[in-house]
Order: sequence, then structure tokens, then C-alpha cells
Amino acid sequence: MKFQPSNIANMNAFMIVSTFFCLWLAVYFGDRAEALLAYLFVFSFGIMHGANDLKLIQRTTGMSSRSFYMRALVSYLLVIGIITVFFSFVPILALAFFVLASAYHFGEQHWASRTSLPSILRELFFMAYGMLIFFLLFYFHADEVTGVIHDVTDFSIPTAFYFYGLLVSGLTFLVFFAWIAFNSLLLTHIIEELFYLLVFYVLFQSASLIWGFSIYFVIWHSIPSLMDQVQFLSGEISSKALWSYFKSSFLYWIISLAGLGILYYIFQGQDKLFFSILVYFLAAITFPHVLVMNKVNRI
Repeated sequence: MKFQPSNIANMNAFMIVSTFFCLWLAVYFGDRAEALLAYLFVFSFGIMHGANDLKLIQRTTGMSSRSFYMRALVSYLLVIGIITVFFSFVPILALAFFVLASAYHFGEQHWASRTSLPSILRELFFMAYGMLIFFLLFYFHADEVTGVIHDVTDFSIPTAFYFYGLLVSGLTFLVFFAWIAFNSLLLTHIIEELFYLLVFYVLFQSASLIWGFSIYFVIWHSIPSLMDQVQFLSGEISSKALWSYFKSSFLYWIISLAGLGILYYIFQGQDKLFFSILVYFLAAITFPHVLVMNKVNRI
């Protein structure tokens, strides 16, 4: 169950205004304050939008017994554990898998209600769009991204890779997009979607790596996804439905934040090591969330 057209228009206007407001706001912050604000964004709405997955699993399966809930919880934690181990032994492959899964997830969230493509083509289109977003961000911050990847995996990627990645993903998306529009499979406006890409171009070129990513992740992904989930669970977008969502996700959100807080305390003063662990943590909780949201979007 998706937003009605009027709600989509209101949400899109909110996202555009919020994006440029955040860019303007950054002018008045130093690098450290900007980074702290970016982490606050990610740790609030960013983590919150994935904190209700067990409730979504119950709704998609129609099972609500306590025993099913416990089995779902154990399975969810098992996936997180497997991903964590995967990162520990083959970090470069795990990171690549994480980026691919996140790219698909970004594309699915944005396009699931905006195109009527058949199944296999939908997945490829979602992936192309998500990779375009990532490579647009990576291209404008190539040296910094290469440094982050090296810190996490000890693997060095030449900065030219991001240009070619942007070129391939961009052309792939545009070919898909033109074909979708030509075959009347587009459920939104062509100019509108191209304008959003222009907004992302300005965002990623103007903002720092962490600030640009946090703005996109929270404003363009997490909040719309959270609204979709509220609509799916409650059948409406209202203050009552939002409060119900917040109450049901609050415990898991707090547990996630507490875990991060403990890790930060343990590794304080070791910024590179903590950042690597933070990437592992976000990757571990992303994979099961991607699977859950894929199930929701197929209903």
C-alpha cells in the first residue's frame, strides 16, 4: 500500500526544500559539528526506519503468535551475525555486497510505486538507479571514499574507478529510463525525476561526504520509507499511526543506539577502527531490512 498522489507531491516538496535548507545550514557549521549532525540524522531517522522490521514480517506473513515472533527474531539476528562474520573474513567482498544491496534498496524504495515494469526488469532498474546514486556521491568525494574503503578493507581502489562507475551506471539508468517512458511504464513525470537527479548532483557536489550521504539517506530514503511502512501497517498516514509506529519500534531503536554507544566507548580515540565497526554494524542491520522491505513491496 503506497502514498496517494497528493501525499507523494507533498513529500517530494518537503524533500527538496529540506535538502537545500540542510545545504544552507551547513554553511554555519564547522566540520566536526557537521559530522555530529550527520550522525544524529543517521542514528535517528536512519536507524528508526529499519527498527520495525519484525512488525512488518508479522504483517506480511499474517503470523502474530509469540512463537512465530521469536523465530522471526532469531532468524533476523542470525542474518545479522552471518553478515558480521562475512565482513570479518572477506571485508572487500562484504563491502561490495553491502553497496549492491543498498543500491537495490534505494532504487526499490524510490521506484516501486513509480513504474509498472515487469519483475526481472524492475530489479535491474532499481539496481541501476541505486548505483547511479552511489557513484554520483563517490565521484565527487573520490579521494575520501578511497580512504574509507582502505580503512575498512585494506584494499585500495583507484579514484578513476568512480568516474567509470558513474558513466556506466548513468548510461544504464538513462537507457532503462528512456525505454520505460517510451513504453508508458512510467507512473511519474519524466522532468520531475530528472530534476531530482539534478538536485542530487548539486547536493553531492556541494556537501561533504558524510553530510551529503546523511541528507540523501535520511531525507530521500529513510523518511519516505518510514512513511510507506506506516501506511502499510496502519492503512493511513496520521499522527496516531505515526505514534503507533514509533512505540512499536522504540525498543529496537534504543537497543541499536545502545550497542553503538558501547562500541564508541570501547573504541574511543580510535576513530578509524570505530568507523570500520560502524560500517560493519550498518551493513549487518541493512541486509535483513532489505529482504523485509522487498517482501513488503511485493504485496
